[in-house]
Amino acid sequence: MNGSGGTAYRADELQRGLVSHCYRMLGSITEAVEIAAGVTGYEDATRACLERAGTRPLPSSLGAPSAHPEGTLAEDHEILWLEPIPTHLMDDHPLDLGLIATLQRLPPLERAATVHLLEGLDLPRAEVAPAPIVPSALVAPDPALLVRYRAAFEQYDVPAIAALFTADAIWEMPPFTSWFRGARDIGRLISTHCPAKAPGDQWLIPLEANGHPAFAVYMRDPNDNIHRAFQLQVLTLTATAVVHAVAFFDLTLFQTFALPEALASLPPTPYDGTPKPHIERLPKH
Repeated sequence: MNGSGGTAYRADELQRGLVSHCYRMLGSITEAVEIAAGVTGYEDATRACLERAGTRPLPSSLGAPSAHPEGTLAEDHEILWLEPIPTHLMDDHPLDLGLIATLQRLPPLERAATVHLLEGLDLPRAEVAPAPIVPSALVAPDPALLVRYRAAFEQYDVPAIAALFTADAIWEMPPFTSWFRGARDIGRLISTHCPAKAPGDQWLIPLEANGHPAFAVYMRDPNDNIHRAFQLQVLTLTATAVVHAVAFFDLTLFQTFALPEALASLPPTPYDGTPKPHIERLPKH
């Protein structure tokens, strides 16, 4: 590797580190990228994050699960919600979604101290001792489980979807404050509120967020038969099932994940039982 190439690599590595550091502090990939672009090191990044630090929750941090999956879904667009981070912006330190949600519940200075501890940074200590947070241990995704998950959604087979979740699994979907626990209620929720009606209405693109398997979900518009951005699902798995799914409805995240707003060249019913190896994508606007 020549000198200029090595410099570029180190610059990219530093930028990923700064973005990930700010993301741990703020729970927002949007703000993390903005701050990281304007600082030169971790100390400056920490100061900038402390000036903005608030609390970005997931719905499950705000109250008890809903007992009425068929009822009206409460939502709140005034809350600044936790956001996922794409793989290409991640460093090598813990970024599990559950960990980030836990960090968000800490006061800003305590959060900063804990983030420094997790990252092993030799920075001036915060004024409080870091909280004892242990990063979540992620299970290596089972490719067969993810294939079944994708197929169940693309075929809109609600019983098959529900069967992939554990009995105490959690489903949440900011900006909706309503969240649900258990495979049965998750199935009832999807059956009642998902706009899909038949196989082919949904198309899932595999990706990764926060070190978790994830999917970009596109929903067919019946008016013009184009599949448009609908939600990003981030999954937490056991070896055999899904224990947690967060469906993010903030469509600006599709741009953050370098995903198109819509998919082209799909037939009226694109799901024929086998995953397509390639999908032509519309350019981003």
